[in-house]
Amino acid sequence: MTLHDFIFTKKTPEKFFRHVAFWIAQHVFWIQWAAFFVVYFSWEGVLYGLERNCFLVLEMSYTYLTVYYLSPEYLAKKRYTRFILLFSILTLCSFVLYVLYHIWFYGDLARPRDQLMLGTWYNSINFFTSGPPVICALFLSIKMLKNYYIQMEEKLTLTRENASAELQLLKAQIHPHFLFNTLNNIYSFTLSRSPQAPHLILSLSAILRYMIFECEPALVPLEKELKMICNYLKLEKVRYGDRLDLKVKIGEGYKNKSIAPLLMTPFIENSFKHGTSQVLQHPWINLYIYIEENTLRFELSNSKPLQDTSNDAKRGIGLNNVQKRLQLLYPGQHSLNIESGAETFTVYMNVNLEDSNTPLPGESVKYTPLFDITHSYAE
Repeated sequence: MTLHDFIFTKKTPEKFFRHVAFWIAQHVFWIQWAAFFVVYFSWEGVLYGLERNCFLVLEMSYTYLTVYYLSPEYLAKKRYTRFILLFSILTLCSFVLYVLYHIWFYGDLARPRDQLMLGTWYNSINFFTSGPPVICALFLSIKMLKNYYIQMEEKLTLTRENASAELQLLKAQIHPHFLFNTLNNIYSFTLSRSPQAPHLILSLSAILRYMIFECEPALVPLEKELKMICNYLKLEKVRYGDRLDLKVKIGEGYKNKSIAPLLMTPFIENSFKHGTSQVLQHPWINLYIYIEENTLRFELSNSKPLQDTSNDAKRGIGLNNVQKRLQLLYPGQHSLNIESGAETFTVYMNVNLEDSNTPLPGESVKYTPLFDITHSYAE
């Protein structure tokens, strides 16, 4: 078992030995260090060690009653009055036992009154500087630090699970109308025995395979993400035909790069849902994706109907989801700007990528389609 497991495990045997280790450590500390500075290797030092042994029961009782009974039973439930009252009674009783034991142990009752009063005052100070309250505070501090660490670990785990759940939700949010319309288009092409039907089926199959099986990792190859986008655009272009003016440019330099899956898809899908499908005359979409100094630059603009749908567009499919994922996965390493004009809707997104082989500063960006579908892309 590692030290981490020993400290943070919730198993009963390890928890017992962990408490034993704490009491032994603090006991040795007070005996060895305090006695070393005062009366080490003397009869008084031996008495000090015996005294600490006797007070171990009092310290443990005071600590466990405070930490495991009073705190969860009253303080955690906001029953502050009763907690203060019971804690004060416990402290007072411990104080009296502490002082009386010192008087009896060192035989102060046989000494003159002034020495008895001085010894009582000295023991009272010791109670609040090295007695049960100090041990309890040390125990509670360690417990709070451990709980804080556990909470941070749970929060980090929850964040990762939340990001994964949001990705699954995003995959489920891909517009069902897209699938229905695509299947209808494939069906119509199949009836007419069009040579495009097999290619459409392959494109749809590639999209579904990618989303279902290849989006599980936190990062996916950028090239695969772009291929999925091209397949998506290809199917949508077939759906709208010549009515849609679609211009797409994808820069080189996407190889050997990784990106969180499905970051760009919601923006592209919304450009069809809130733009192309609602614009009756001359709908258009312009998409530019390129790598510049290891940064993915994504620019998407589309036509929109004259009526004000900017709020709906900004709340479109998965957009809030994507914004949360960007904050979780790329904190301080991304920028997102959404502009909604009278007739256009534009998205600018920059994401810092991990890897090499980026264009040199000032080097011109080359654009290349990932597929030979020049009839769907404006050159």
